[in-house]
Amino acid sequence: QYNTMNISQSQEDFSYSCQDPTSVEACAATCVGLEACQACSCAVIPLQVQGPWDVDALDVLFGLLPILLLIIVTIKPNPWATSFSLPFAAFCMFLVRTMYLAGDPLLASACVILGLLEALTPLSIIAGAMMLFETMEATYCLPYMMREMKILTNGHPIAECMLIFSFATMVEGASGFGTPVALGAPMLVSTGNPKLESVVLLLVFNTFATVWGAVGTPIWFGFGGLDQLTEEDYMDISSKAGVAISLGCLVLLPWVLTILLPWRLIRKNLLFIYLAILGTMGPMLGVSFVSYEFPSLLGGLVGISITAMLIRCKIGLKELTNGDLELLDHCDNPMDIGSVCERSVVDDHERSTAASVASRRRRRNPKTLSKGQSTVSDLTGPQYIYDTADYRYHNHTNDDKGMEDDDDDDVELGNDDDEVVGDSDNNKRELERKVTFSETDEIFSDSEAEFQAIGGGGGGGVNHNKSQQDTLEEALGPRKGWGQGFLREIVARTFPVWGVVVLLILTRIEQIGLKQILTDQEPNFEIHFGTFGVFRLSASVVFQLKNILMYPNLSWKYELIYLPFFLFSFISFLTFGLFRNKLKASPKQVVGVVTERLKNPAMALFGALVLVQLLIRGGTSSPAFVVGTILADWFQEGFVVISPLLGALGSFFSGSTTVSNLTFGDIQAIAAESIGVSTTAMLSLQAVGASAGNGICLNNIIAACTVVNLQVGEGKILARTARYVFALTTFATVIMLALYFRF
Repeated sequence: QYNTMNISQSQEDFSYSCQDPTSVEACAATCVGLEACQACSCAVIPLQVQGPWDVDALDVLFGLLPILLLIIVTIKPNPWATSFSLPFAAFCMFLVRTMYLAGDPLLASACVILGLLEALTPLSIIAGAMMLFETMEATYCLPYMMREMKILTNGHPIAECMLIFSFATMVEGASGFGTPVALGAPMLVSTGNPKLESVVLLLVFNTFATVWGAVGTPIWFGFGGLDQLTEEDYMDISSKAGVAISLGCLVLLPWVLTILLPWRLIRKNLLFIYLAILGTMGPMLGVSFVSYEFPSLLGGLVGISITAMLIRCKIGLKELTNGDLELLDHCDNPMDIGSVCERSVVDDHERSTAASVASRRRRRNPKTLSKGQSTVSDLTGPQYIYDTADYRYHNHTNDDKGMEDDDDDDVELGNDDDEVVGDSDNNKRELERKVTFSETDEIFSDSEAEFQAIGGGGGGGVNHNKSQQDTLEEALGPRKGWGQGFLREIVARTFPVWGVVVLLILTRIEQIGLKQILTDQEPNFEIHFGTFGVFRLSASVVFQLKNILMYPNLSWKYELIYLPFFLFSFISFLTFGLFRNKLKASPKQVVGVVTERLKNPAMALFGALVLVQLLIRGGTSSPAFVVGTILADWFQEGFVVISPLLGALGSFFSGSTTVSNLTFGDIQAIAAESIGVSTTAMLSLQAVGASAGNGICLNNIIAACTVVNLQVGEGKILARTARYVFALTTFATVIMLALYFRF
């Protein structure tokens, strides 16, 4: 049992008071040095909680300075990579704690160690999600599921978006940890949508479900440190937040869909959209009045069923017309699918089609290869999608880079009178290039042989007229009927998804009993690493490092079997075994892809989690507490307006609704009491703001970009999601002021 010692830095002889009333007798009367402190098992915590000049404005400025610098370098025209900017912001926060706030350097150092260890959780979840989707592609499960979804929705993008919205809501309720974005974004990309817009849309989708997170963790654990709260208060917070977030979703979600889809198409299908929203948010709102653990989980489950029924019965869902297809500039055929994986059926088809065009263009208009191009594969990579209307390539690379200026990239590769077209009327989504090829027969022979080897050539040569549907049928086989084993096949092919969902539910619902077994910290064995800490490993494979740098209660744990990483990996292993007779890639290749793509995100997440720990640790002396209390004192009644923004800020830097509530819950409660308003109403605003903040959370952005293999500056995504986050927090504030606040 550790005690806490307060040291007055103005006294020559340090005096202290023991904060644990049950262990007062164990404390010495006077502390005269470090040895006496260690013998007493006390921690050194300075009383100073403000800067050296005792100026509130400077305290707020320096407390927020690392975050302000991070935002500036992330959204500026030539942004820093987050693999550098986040560690830099963490270093700045370390300097603020030690040089300006005169915080305990031992605590600051311990926060760095803790942050590096805490980063293993999101990193492993990202790795697990990537492994799951790479496995699904390698076993042909993902293209099969996307083909079935296309058949169910008839390629209708609104139907697909609403199905994935309900799916992401359910996964949030079962898992949290950023898993909905890591699973939902690649699914949306796999239905044939652009990567950038898919990531942005899923990030905003996730803002409507994380109030309750994984079985209510943000509420019962996030606000668990507030001793004045009762079980009825938790229910009150849940219901009030449910009203605000549900009404916000009903009003804002059609606008949110414009991230990916044109308004004209959305307007035609508003009835379906509202019915699908009510199918998810209605049950979620109803459950929030009787439980703060299961609103997202049950709302998502019911929503998937209702949305699927609406699609099947075509209730409110208008058929796509030729005019609608012209508006969907990101696809030529609504039944085509996409992919996020390195080795996919979709990429095979695109390379095969590109080889076909290469051969035909060579015969029609032979030219010399452009400088620096030694093979046709230089011109026929997976980033080019052939448009059969006029043999053009649609380059989506610039769309993935955040629609950067393409004017300087327009280059002519063919005849002098061939034109390069840049579509300025559509935000430059596409850069169309006409391409000519070499007359060197050896090059084309080698290229066509390569594409035949991957299944793209077919027969005795390249098939010029093969559609993506033909390629899918070759890879997956003809679609079976009900009497031909369809049910058995769909259960097997969708096993990776429903298997993960079932395991998440079984291991998250406490009443089932598995959660306690998987997170049990006893029995365990210990290894004492001197003053560094105490390492523990339990029988349930829970790794712990207790009392880091001898700081009491500053500990880390990693629940290996309980975390989604293990569940994703376990399901991936079973899927490989189930479909071992027909694999597109080996497990070794999948692991290699995952490892390679994690390098840059790893640096960014290490920096992000160190920044978080430096910001929130230290109780009343932490920068977060100092800034929050000063802001509450400044704004008085006006604090209600910035309350959700404070919650969003917490999620922005921490990546978690729960951590945001832990960080600012005390401040929100103190502010509510000081201005005489409902504490549960103020905490509800905090929860809604923290939920909205997941849309601008750098951890989630990094995770989504990594899983879908999107190479784009995080600032571009942040700039696009911020408006929706601000709209949700503003709308929620208006609703709460109208219904629950009385001054």
